[in-house]
Amino acid sequence: MSSIRKSLFWSLGEKHLSQVISLINAMILARLLTPREIGIFSLCAALLAVASILRDFGVSEYIIQEKNLTREKMSGAYALTTLSAWLMAAGLFLSRDLFSSFYGEPALVDVLNVLCINFVILPLASPGFALLNRDMQFRKIFTIQFTSTLVQASTAVTLAFLGFSYMSLAWASLAGIAFQTLLILIYRSKDSLIFPDPRQIPHVWRFGLMFSSSRAIDTLNRNVHEFVIGRQFGMEALGIFSRALGLINLFWNNVTAAVTRVASPAFAATYRNSEEQLIILYRKAVAVFTVIAWPFFSFVALESERIIHLLFGDQWLPAAPLASILAVSALVSAVFAMAPNALIAMGHVKRRLQISLLIAPIHIFGIGIASLFATWTVAAVWILTWSVALLLYNIHLSATMHFIYMDLVKSTSGSFKVTLITISTLLVVTMLLEMTSLHDLLILPLQGCAAGLAWFISIRVLKHPVQEEIMAVYSQLRRARGEA
Repeated sequence: MSSIRKSLFWSLGEKHLSQVISLINAMILARLLTPREIGIFSLCAALLAVASILRDFGVSEYIIQEKNLTREKMSGAYALTTLSAWLMAAGLFLSRDLFSSFYGEPALVDVLNVLCINFVILPLASPGFALLNRDMQFRKIFTIQFTSTLVQASTAVTLAFLGFSYMSLAWASLAGIAFQTLLILIYRSKDSLIFPDPRQIPHVWRFGLMFSSSRAIDTLNRNVHEFVIGRQFGMEALGIFSRALGLINLFWNNVTAAVTRVASPAFAATYRNSEEQLIILYRKAVAVFTVIAWPFFSFVALESERIIHLLFGDQWLPAAPLASILAVSALVSAVFAMAPNALIAMGHVKRRLQISLLIAPIHIFGIGIASLFATWTVAAVWILTWSVALLLYNIHLSATMHFIYMDLVKSTSGSFKVTLITISTLLVVTMLLEMTSLHDLLILPLQGCAAGLAWFISIRVLKHPVQEEIMAVYSQLRRARGEA
């Protein structure tokens, strides 16, 4: 647990600092770029997000979970990720004109020309980065991710200020990936410098095919709205929707990514030692994650208009009702956020694929029907999708590690109480603040402070498991400071 806590400390530290940079970056870019310009890049980014799964072909997760990782298997991993990435780069480059013609937007060609270079560079780094994750070297990962985020954000703002429009986001993405690759090449261990051998690909192929298929379906689910909204409602509407989803993803891509990045190797290492210990660790992970996610997304659902007005300005206010709906869906998805990592840690990658295959048609068909009406109906589809996903994941967790519904209720009951106290406090404070003459931009920080204080007091009073983790991290920091 001490090793996991240290890893989680560095992972959360990196994600929180990156989140601050990303938030400041988004606030500045929201005032330098229009919804249409954001929509153009967002559509290309969605295409690359789907292609990125096939680019990696599950190699990173294979390296993390493989019990007996030999040099031959690493050589096959390097060969497979290089082959798949370069094939995807060629495919995207050759199809860029067709993609642009379909949406009637010539600017998409220029963006894809730059973003395709990412796929050429990434095979040099992704296996090395996976090894750092496997060995739980999150202090090194902290340096790599934080500095590359800083490079990407500063590049985007500088180029946008100089008038590069949507291309500032494309060049910034390339700059961030290039810098990240350079640091990984510096930090990775010497024994990871292995020449790719295509003859060793069969070691990785079966796992990679299963994992990349399920991850590709999941990623398509998360990004299919980009393609539908861009075609049905235009680039400006896509930009507004992306801003709403981006607000949710500020948490999801940072806090959630930080936790799941540690969860994957931690679950795998625990499972290699004891299946019973994995159940205990998973229960605690669900409790800790939901007590953080539920109050946050409840706050966003209630105060989306004030948040968007403060962060992004008046031109983005139409995104507020969409953000509220998406925040409600995030309350559901937070319950099973650790489930995919647990299944993969136990080697049940086939079950994960089965779940993805069942969820995909529901979500894609739902998006298609909802797009006939309005963008808010598209957002509402997420609530249905994640509700079905929650049901399916718990069926498979019950079968594989005996995590039944009663365990889920017990794991989340404390989080529900903390959330209820936090949001009740928020509503009372909001009512009192609105009776004053304070500006909305002053009300929001006061709301946040009140909710944060209520959260902290409630986890102490209710003795929620997250309190133990906070105190353990605090003790480790004190010891580290004393040793220094």
